Amino acid sequence: MHRESRPVNQSLQQIDENSWLFGDPLPAESHIQKLYDAGGVSAVWRIGDAICKARKYPDPNMTLEHVTLDYLHNKCPLGQLNFTIPNVIHHTRSEDRYFIIQSRLPGETLAEAWPSMDEGMKEYYVSRVAGICRDLAAWTGGSVCGVDGRNLSDLYLTPLHGIEDMSPQNLLGNCAELGMDCSSFLFYHCDLGPGNIIVGPAERSLGIVDWEMAGFVPREWIRTKVCVSSGLDLPGDDDDLRQDWRRRLQRRLGQDGFPEIADQWMVWFRNDGNQ
Repeated sequence: MHRESRPVNQSLQQIDENSWLFGDPLPAESHIQKLYDAGGVSAVWRIGDAICKARKYPDPNMTLEHVTLDYLHNKCPLGQLNFTIPNVIHHTRSEDRYFIIQSRLPGETLAEAWPSMDEGMKEYYVSRVAGICRDLAAWTGGSVCGVDGRNLSDLYLTPLHGIEDMSPQNLLGNCAELGMDCSSFLFYHCDLGPGNIIVGPAERSLGIVDWEMAGFVPREWIRTKVCVSSGLDLPGDDDDLRQDWRRRLQRRLGQDGFPEIADQWMVWFRNDGNQ
């Protein structure tokens, strides 16, 4: 079967001990570990000290993750960021999907570490991530877009049942309709869920992965996204415990001066852009 017809989560095939192809499913005994599986949309594998990500791209005009990581590395050469980010090892794009291989950051996800953290350690990481949002917001762009001016991959900036148009022009119009201040656009990760934050509590280390959604947004969106996105929740069945991370983070962002328009956004999002 031609690889383009396979679901994204079947994009990696092991040929022998040292060789792989993007193609068929992995055998059960493979030392390649699948970390994330969204079926026909995206998947992530761990291969030794590397991470391989595959994603189906319905929009050919999206900013790709390696472009954003290059932007970060160029803005802040090695050692100048107060957190770690992956290095890009290889990337390629086929007809309908995108592959990127990047270095694996040491540590565990915040989602894994959170249950065993004491209150002081939880607040330490809340403060660190809020501070990173504040620092990155010093970098500005010319519109609601990725770092290269292409489309920003954040569906929360389009109505629930509306057209998935993430062009800078459309997202700018949506943000203005929501009453956001569109006089400046600040750099933001846009997906600071506990699975994308890599921590080492013993060393108090911090890394951030999954930069495919990052770009320039109005100031209000930085806190609002944390308020409204259940994708940033911790795992689990208890609603209160699951929302603990983003509840703390949005509160700290508010203390740091970031406004939010969560109520207005909720009405707009659910009513196809009508408030």
